[in-house]
Amino acid sequence: MARRRKALIALLTVTAARASPLHSLRDTWSRAAMGYCEMAPRAGDVDTCACSFDVVDAATSEVFGPLLRNLTQRRFFRYFKVALDRPCKYWPDDGQCARESCAVRVCTDEEAPSKWVEEDRNRSAWKQPKDEATPGFLCSSELQVVDRQEDSDTWQEQGGDEVWIDQGDDEQMNYVDLLRNPEGYTGYDGEQAHRIWRSIYEENCFDLERTPPKEQLLLAWRSEEPKHSGQCLERRVFYKLISGLQASISTHIAVSPFTFWEVVMSAPASLRRRWQAFIGATVARCAVDDKVCHALSNDAIFLNRVGAHEDRLQNLYFAYLFVLRAVTRAGPELENYAFDTGDAADDVETAKMIRRLVASRSDPFSKEDDTCEAAQAARAAFDESLLFKAPDRPGMSPLERALARESVEELRAQFVQRFRNVSTIMDCVSCEKCRLWGKLQVLGLGTALKILLMEGDVLGYGVLQRNEVVALVNTLAQLAKSVDSIRDWQRRDVRKAHAHFAVCCFGVFLLGLCLVVCGLRLVRRKAKMA
Repeated sequence: MARRRKALIALLTVTAARASPLHSLRDTWSRAAMGYCEMAPRAGDVDTCACSFDVVDAATSEVFGPLLRNLTQRRFFRYFKVALDRPCKYWPDDGQCARESCAVRVCTDEEAPSKWVEEDRNRSAWKQPKDEATPGFLCSSELQVVDRQEDSDTWQEQGGDEVWIDQGDDEQMNYVDLLRNPEGYTGYDGEQAHRIWRSIYEENCFDLERTPPKEQLLLAWRSEEPKHSGQCLERRVFYKLISGLQASISTHIAVSPFTFWEVVMSAPASLRRRWQAFIGATVARCAVDDKVCHALSNDAIFLNRVGAHEDRLQNLYFAYLFVLRAVTRAGPELENYAFDTGDAADDVETAKMIRRLVASRSDPFSKEDDTCEAAQAARAAFDESLLFKAPDRPGMSPLERALARESVEELRAQFVQRFRNVSTIMDCVSCEKCRLWGKLQVLGLGTALKILLMEGDVLGYGVLQRNEVVALVNTLAQLAKSVDSIRDWQRRDVRKAHAHFAVCCFGVFLLGLCLVVCGLRLVRRKAKMA
């Protein structure tokens, strides 16, 4: 009875508050101020996923964001092996960026995990030329004749449809400490950067305006939704992943520390845009929580490249859910993975965090409670079974089924080849730090595709290489960081809109006051003259 009384009192209080003039005025003010928001709206479900933006935001802020930030600090996920000196295959080398902010410092043998360095040395010994192997006549038995051309399992994967990215020769690769070389603004921009993205979109992404005849038949057999008519799911997924990756990279650039005047002057050269940038920078500086008031995010870069474009926000969230789904599906292998860096205590913590990351309802050790629903919804948001699925509808003739399978196989081959091309284009990035993070995140997406497009029983222990695991988790962490940043930017956009509206209202008030004063003076003059 007491609970019902309290609930009734609470309901009456809320109703009275909503009916009050103050609440109505506040609502009117908020609706008017929202007209000054510059970010594109985020509402409803993420395209091609069974999950809303609000659920993704909740799962990221409460579960995945903090967990991934902690996980990428661990020793296993801190070091990435990469070849940064490969030549560009597509156009003449423009040379490396000379800025200090573009440089990457590779690890020495003492800095990298000692166990990994030792494994690399042993692998190098096995990869010496055949003519340096022990001759057969010097061996006491045939069992001692060793073919030293044999490679290690860790870097053995080359060719085949299951290989999305060829990581290259082990001898050309060096370990890089990702924490000492964070992704962010380096000053790398202009025609060189634009040429990279043009090559990716114009030469390697599928043409969404034109569909080959075979794929038109595939669309008809699949009976896809009207709003996506003319575009196969696989084509859309490829574009969304690339666009989402670019949006995430642009978000990381925008959240890099900028000075007050860098933020203002980076806005488009119009009085209105510069004024909005000034208001935004002022609000950001006033609202900053720490003492580093000179370090601000760049609203102009974010809005121009990501925030003002609804499709780019959609694609970023899609890429995040896609990679999260891959991590979830690879859960059995990741839970049993040998996280061995030589630091036993750190490796144990890493394994615990991985179990939390891939936890499912069937996991009896999962400790998620109030955030479980949002996290589970995000983990299962994308249905990979729809990709490269040959239609088998009732009434299809054997010939139609054969054509459908052939069309799916051709589409898959194109998908793999185009993604491999994107990975090699990363060798043409002249900013070394941008090349590092581009290679890592493209490998992360490639690993996610490898996981999600494998047949159900094929994925098992030993399928993922160490570098793929490092890239996969770091890519998910970077996407989660972008999602968190977008949520923060939306709140900042609302504050900025209210501030802008308040300034405009104050300006109108001053103008009205001036007009009233001038009118009163005019009336007094006329009265005196009369």
